[in-house]
Amino acid sequence: MTFRHVLLGFSALTLSALGAHAQFELPEGTSVETSVQITMRDGARLNADVYLPAQGSGPAPTILVRTPYDSEMTSRTSLHQQLLESGYAIVESHERGRYFSDGTYVMLSHSVEDGTDLMDWIVAQDWSNGDIGTLGCSSSAEIQLQMGVAGHPALRAMVAQSTGVGVAEAGPFREQGNFWRGGVWQQGWMDYFLASTVQNWPQLPEGLSDEERQALTDAFELSNLNWARDKAEFDAHRMDLPMVDIAANMGGPQNELRSYLEAGLIDDSWGVNRVSEGEMIAVPTLWTEAMFDISARSTVAYFDWNRQANLAEGRNNQAMRITQGSHCGHGRIEEDAKIGDLELGAMRYDYDAEVLGWFNRWMMPDVETEPMQTAYTAYLGDGGWLTSDEAIQWGGERFNLGAGGTLAAQTSAADTFTYLYDPANPVPSLGGEIGGTGTDHHDGSFDQTELEARDDVITFTSEVLEEPMALFGYIEVGLSVSSDASDTDFTVKIVDVFPDGRAMNIGDSILRMRYRDGMESEVFMEAGETYNVTLPPILMSRRIEAGHALRVEVSSSNFPSYARNLNTAADPYTSTEFQVAENTIHVGEGAETYISLPVVDE
Repeated sequence: MTFRHVLLGFSALTLSALGAHAQFELPEGTSVETSVQITMRDGARLNADVYLPAQGSGPAPTILVRTPYDSEMTSRTSLHQQLLESGYAIVESHERGRYFSDGTYVMLSHSVEDGTDLMDWIVAQDWSNGDIGTLGCSSSAEIQLQMGVAGHPALRAMVAQSTGVGVAEAGPFREQGNFWRGGVWQQGWMDYFLASTVQNWPQLPEGLSDEERQALTDAFELSNLNWARDKAEFDAHRMDLPMVDIAANMGGPQNELRSYLEAGLIDDSWGVNRVSEGEMIAVPTLWTEAMFDISARSTVAYFDWNRQANLAEGRNNQAMRITQGSHCGHGRIEEDAKIGDLELGAMRYDYDAEVLGWFNRWMMPDVETEPMQTAYTAYLGDGGWLTSDEAIQWGGERFNLGAGGTLAAQTSAADTFTYLYDPANPVPSLGGEIGGTGTDHHDGSFDQTELEARDDVITFTSEVLEEPMALFGYIEVGLSVSSDASDTDFTVKIVDVFPDGRAMNIGDSILRMRYRDGMESEVFMEAGETYNVTLPPILMSRRIEAGHALRVEVSSSNFPSYARNLNTAADPYTSTEFQVAENTIHVGEGAETYISLPVVDE
């Protein structure tokens, strides 16, 4: 292979063409070749860019990035520069069916086959020392997971950030890649499918040599972003019925949305490209998640199981950092961080040093590294981080939802709260874990006061805290409920109430009642009968400060984060009929309506 040598400061135009970032300077002597053709076992050729460190230190360990997106390296940062300066090669490959890589794109497909072939190719290069690490966030992290289970002999370490779509089932979560929660489709994904999972990609003609493909790829640009839909179109179509036709109604491109909805909650297809509890990743892995990211709760559950499985075999090689930020924002935390309107304080940490240190620990034996970090490093707020080697905590201190809208350790007298849930007028999503499906929907934390004034949002508030309360782990949620409908949803939000009255959402959950006994079968309700149900737990890493109060909101919709329940026994995704449900929350004596908080010592 012949490389084009690009020297630091050689040409501003050259650096611009390579997608130079303000924080990135290509180290002197770095060798770069773009659009390298790598042939897979079935003949498909994947497009890759190869960056080699300055010569002189012999064969190099390699960091592999696999991505369906334009390029991980076009947004190069100081981390990429430090990797090259530290002697790592970097190989970035587009997944099959994306940009100029052959094939049809299917989310996370060919994880092991293509991953194995790429690693075999790397190991065979004369510049490779045979050691490989993988790096990426979101899809570029999720596609690492099955490769980690397979355990290629050259794979020494992984850095996997925001990986939830790569986890099918873990702990109590059967989200099948963050698409379902409590039996409800997470509709906030809608705009992602219509913009980022396009399968109609132009292909280079057959019969070209590698050199011809490389020359053509370097000569052209391919974005396909013309398929993306303006956010305002989602405003107009997100309540279309049947829901399964929304993408078609918008003139959407070929994508996997309909097949995902048709597969439903339980289907063998979900596990094909994803990992579940019981499948162990023995490769040393640094995981990173964020509290306002849709991927966090199921990934942390899988991580916790996986770490314990490794410890049982004598390996202490799994670590997790949890921030309170957004999806893939770990390396871009501002000095005074915010998520939505919630100020997070001094959350910035040395991201570059953490990632580089992880690779050095497992791939650079001659480089001195810090001692193995603890299992969990979690941000609680106000600049404070909690470290723990203990398994994640599930519940702990019980607070009962009570008469008069109270939230307390004591049990109140029995009481009921009844409201009407109308699918034609759902409670709007105001923040949360996934921002999509409209111009007015954004992830993060916002003041919920206006929503709490609605008749279909019932609130329960604690006394003002005299001392701070640190929460790390899963909040368990139980409700005693009844309805006059055969099916409906119940939603819960956890809210931090500030001294000035702001009610900032910090977590939520939902349950579709037909799945209250499990996701494998539908069991409909009988009018007037009271059911004790548990909702999917809520991951929490936050300190509730003294002078604040804790609040729980209960309702039956949180739209468009979660698809609406139409309150009938029909399929909610293919039907068009709906009805108004009269729903009741039972609290106090004799009821099981509570939250159980993972209170920890800082």
